[in-house]
Amino acid sequence: MAQNAPTLPTIAPVLLILLGSIVLLGASTAPPRLDISQISSVDDGTSVMVSGILVDFHSYDAGVENLVLMDRHTGATVKIVCYKGIEPSPSQYSEIGDELLIKGEVSQYGSSSAVLTESKGVSVLKKARFVLTVEMLSANWALFEGDEFVIRGLMMQNGHRLYDHDLEHCIIVSSESVSLAQFDDREVLVTCVLRFDDSIMALTLVVESVRLDA
Repeated sequence: MAQNAPTLPTIAPVLLILLGSIVLLGASTAPPRLDISQISSVDDGTSVMVSGILVDFHSYDAGVENLVLMDRHTGATVKIVCYKGIEPSPSQYSEIGDELLIKGEVSQYGSSSAVLTESKGVSVLKKARFVLTVEMLSANWALFEGDEFVIRGLMMQNGHRLYDHDLEHCIIVSSESVSLAQFDDREVLVTCVLRFDDSIMALTLVVESVRLDA
């Protein structure tokens, strides 16, 4: 025997539950996370997430900050235009070498694609001391030259070289204010500026301070 179809009052609560679930799902769906090299092929207005190493930033009177992020694997870069919101601006808590995560929208900015965001769309994934290596600096030195940052490594050769922990990559270190030899064969955190020394045609870390890496 055929059964009567459910009445409208019976169906309505089920529809409301389904619609509510769809709304919540849509609200919680995160934008796609892309590599920096993919940003240029994305349409304007597309919401994305992108992460990279902070290699440059400039602050302006209007509260806008321009950041440049680098892909740690390929060296590709992308500009981030961050508008001031109610949250602290990136320059208040981030430093060169930090790995940042950006949530924003792709937009044509000048002759290239950029990601537009506001301060709440920027977060720090890792601080520079957990990101930067001598190998990375050597491969992308032009992006870091003249910048101050913190890097960890092993001081060796009577305080004349800083090595990555794999001991495969090293860089010259020098300082006019710190006796580096006292840290020989020790794991250290070095606050320094990267310079290209024309007199010896080599990269050098000009050290401002050193502390033991606990």
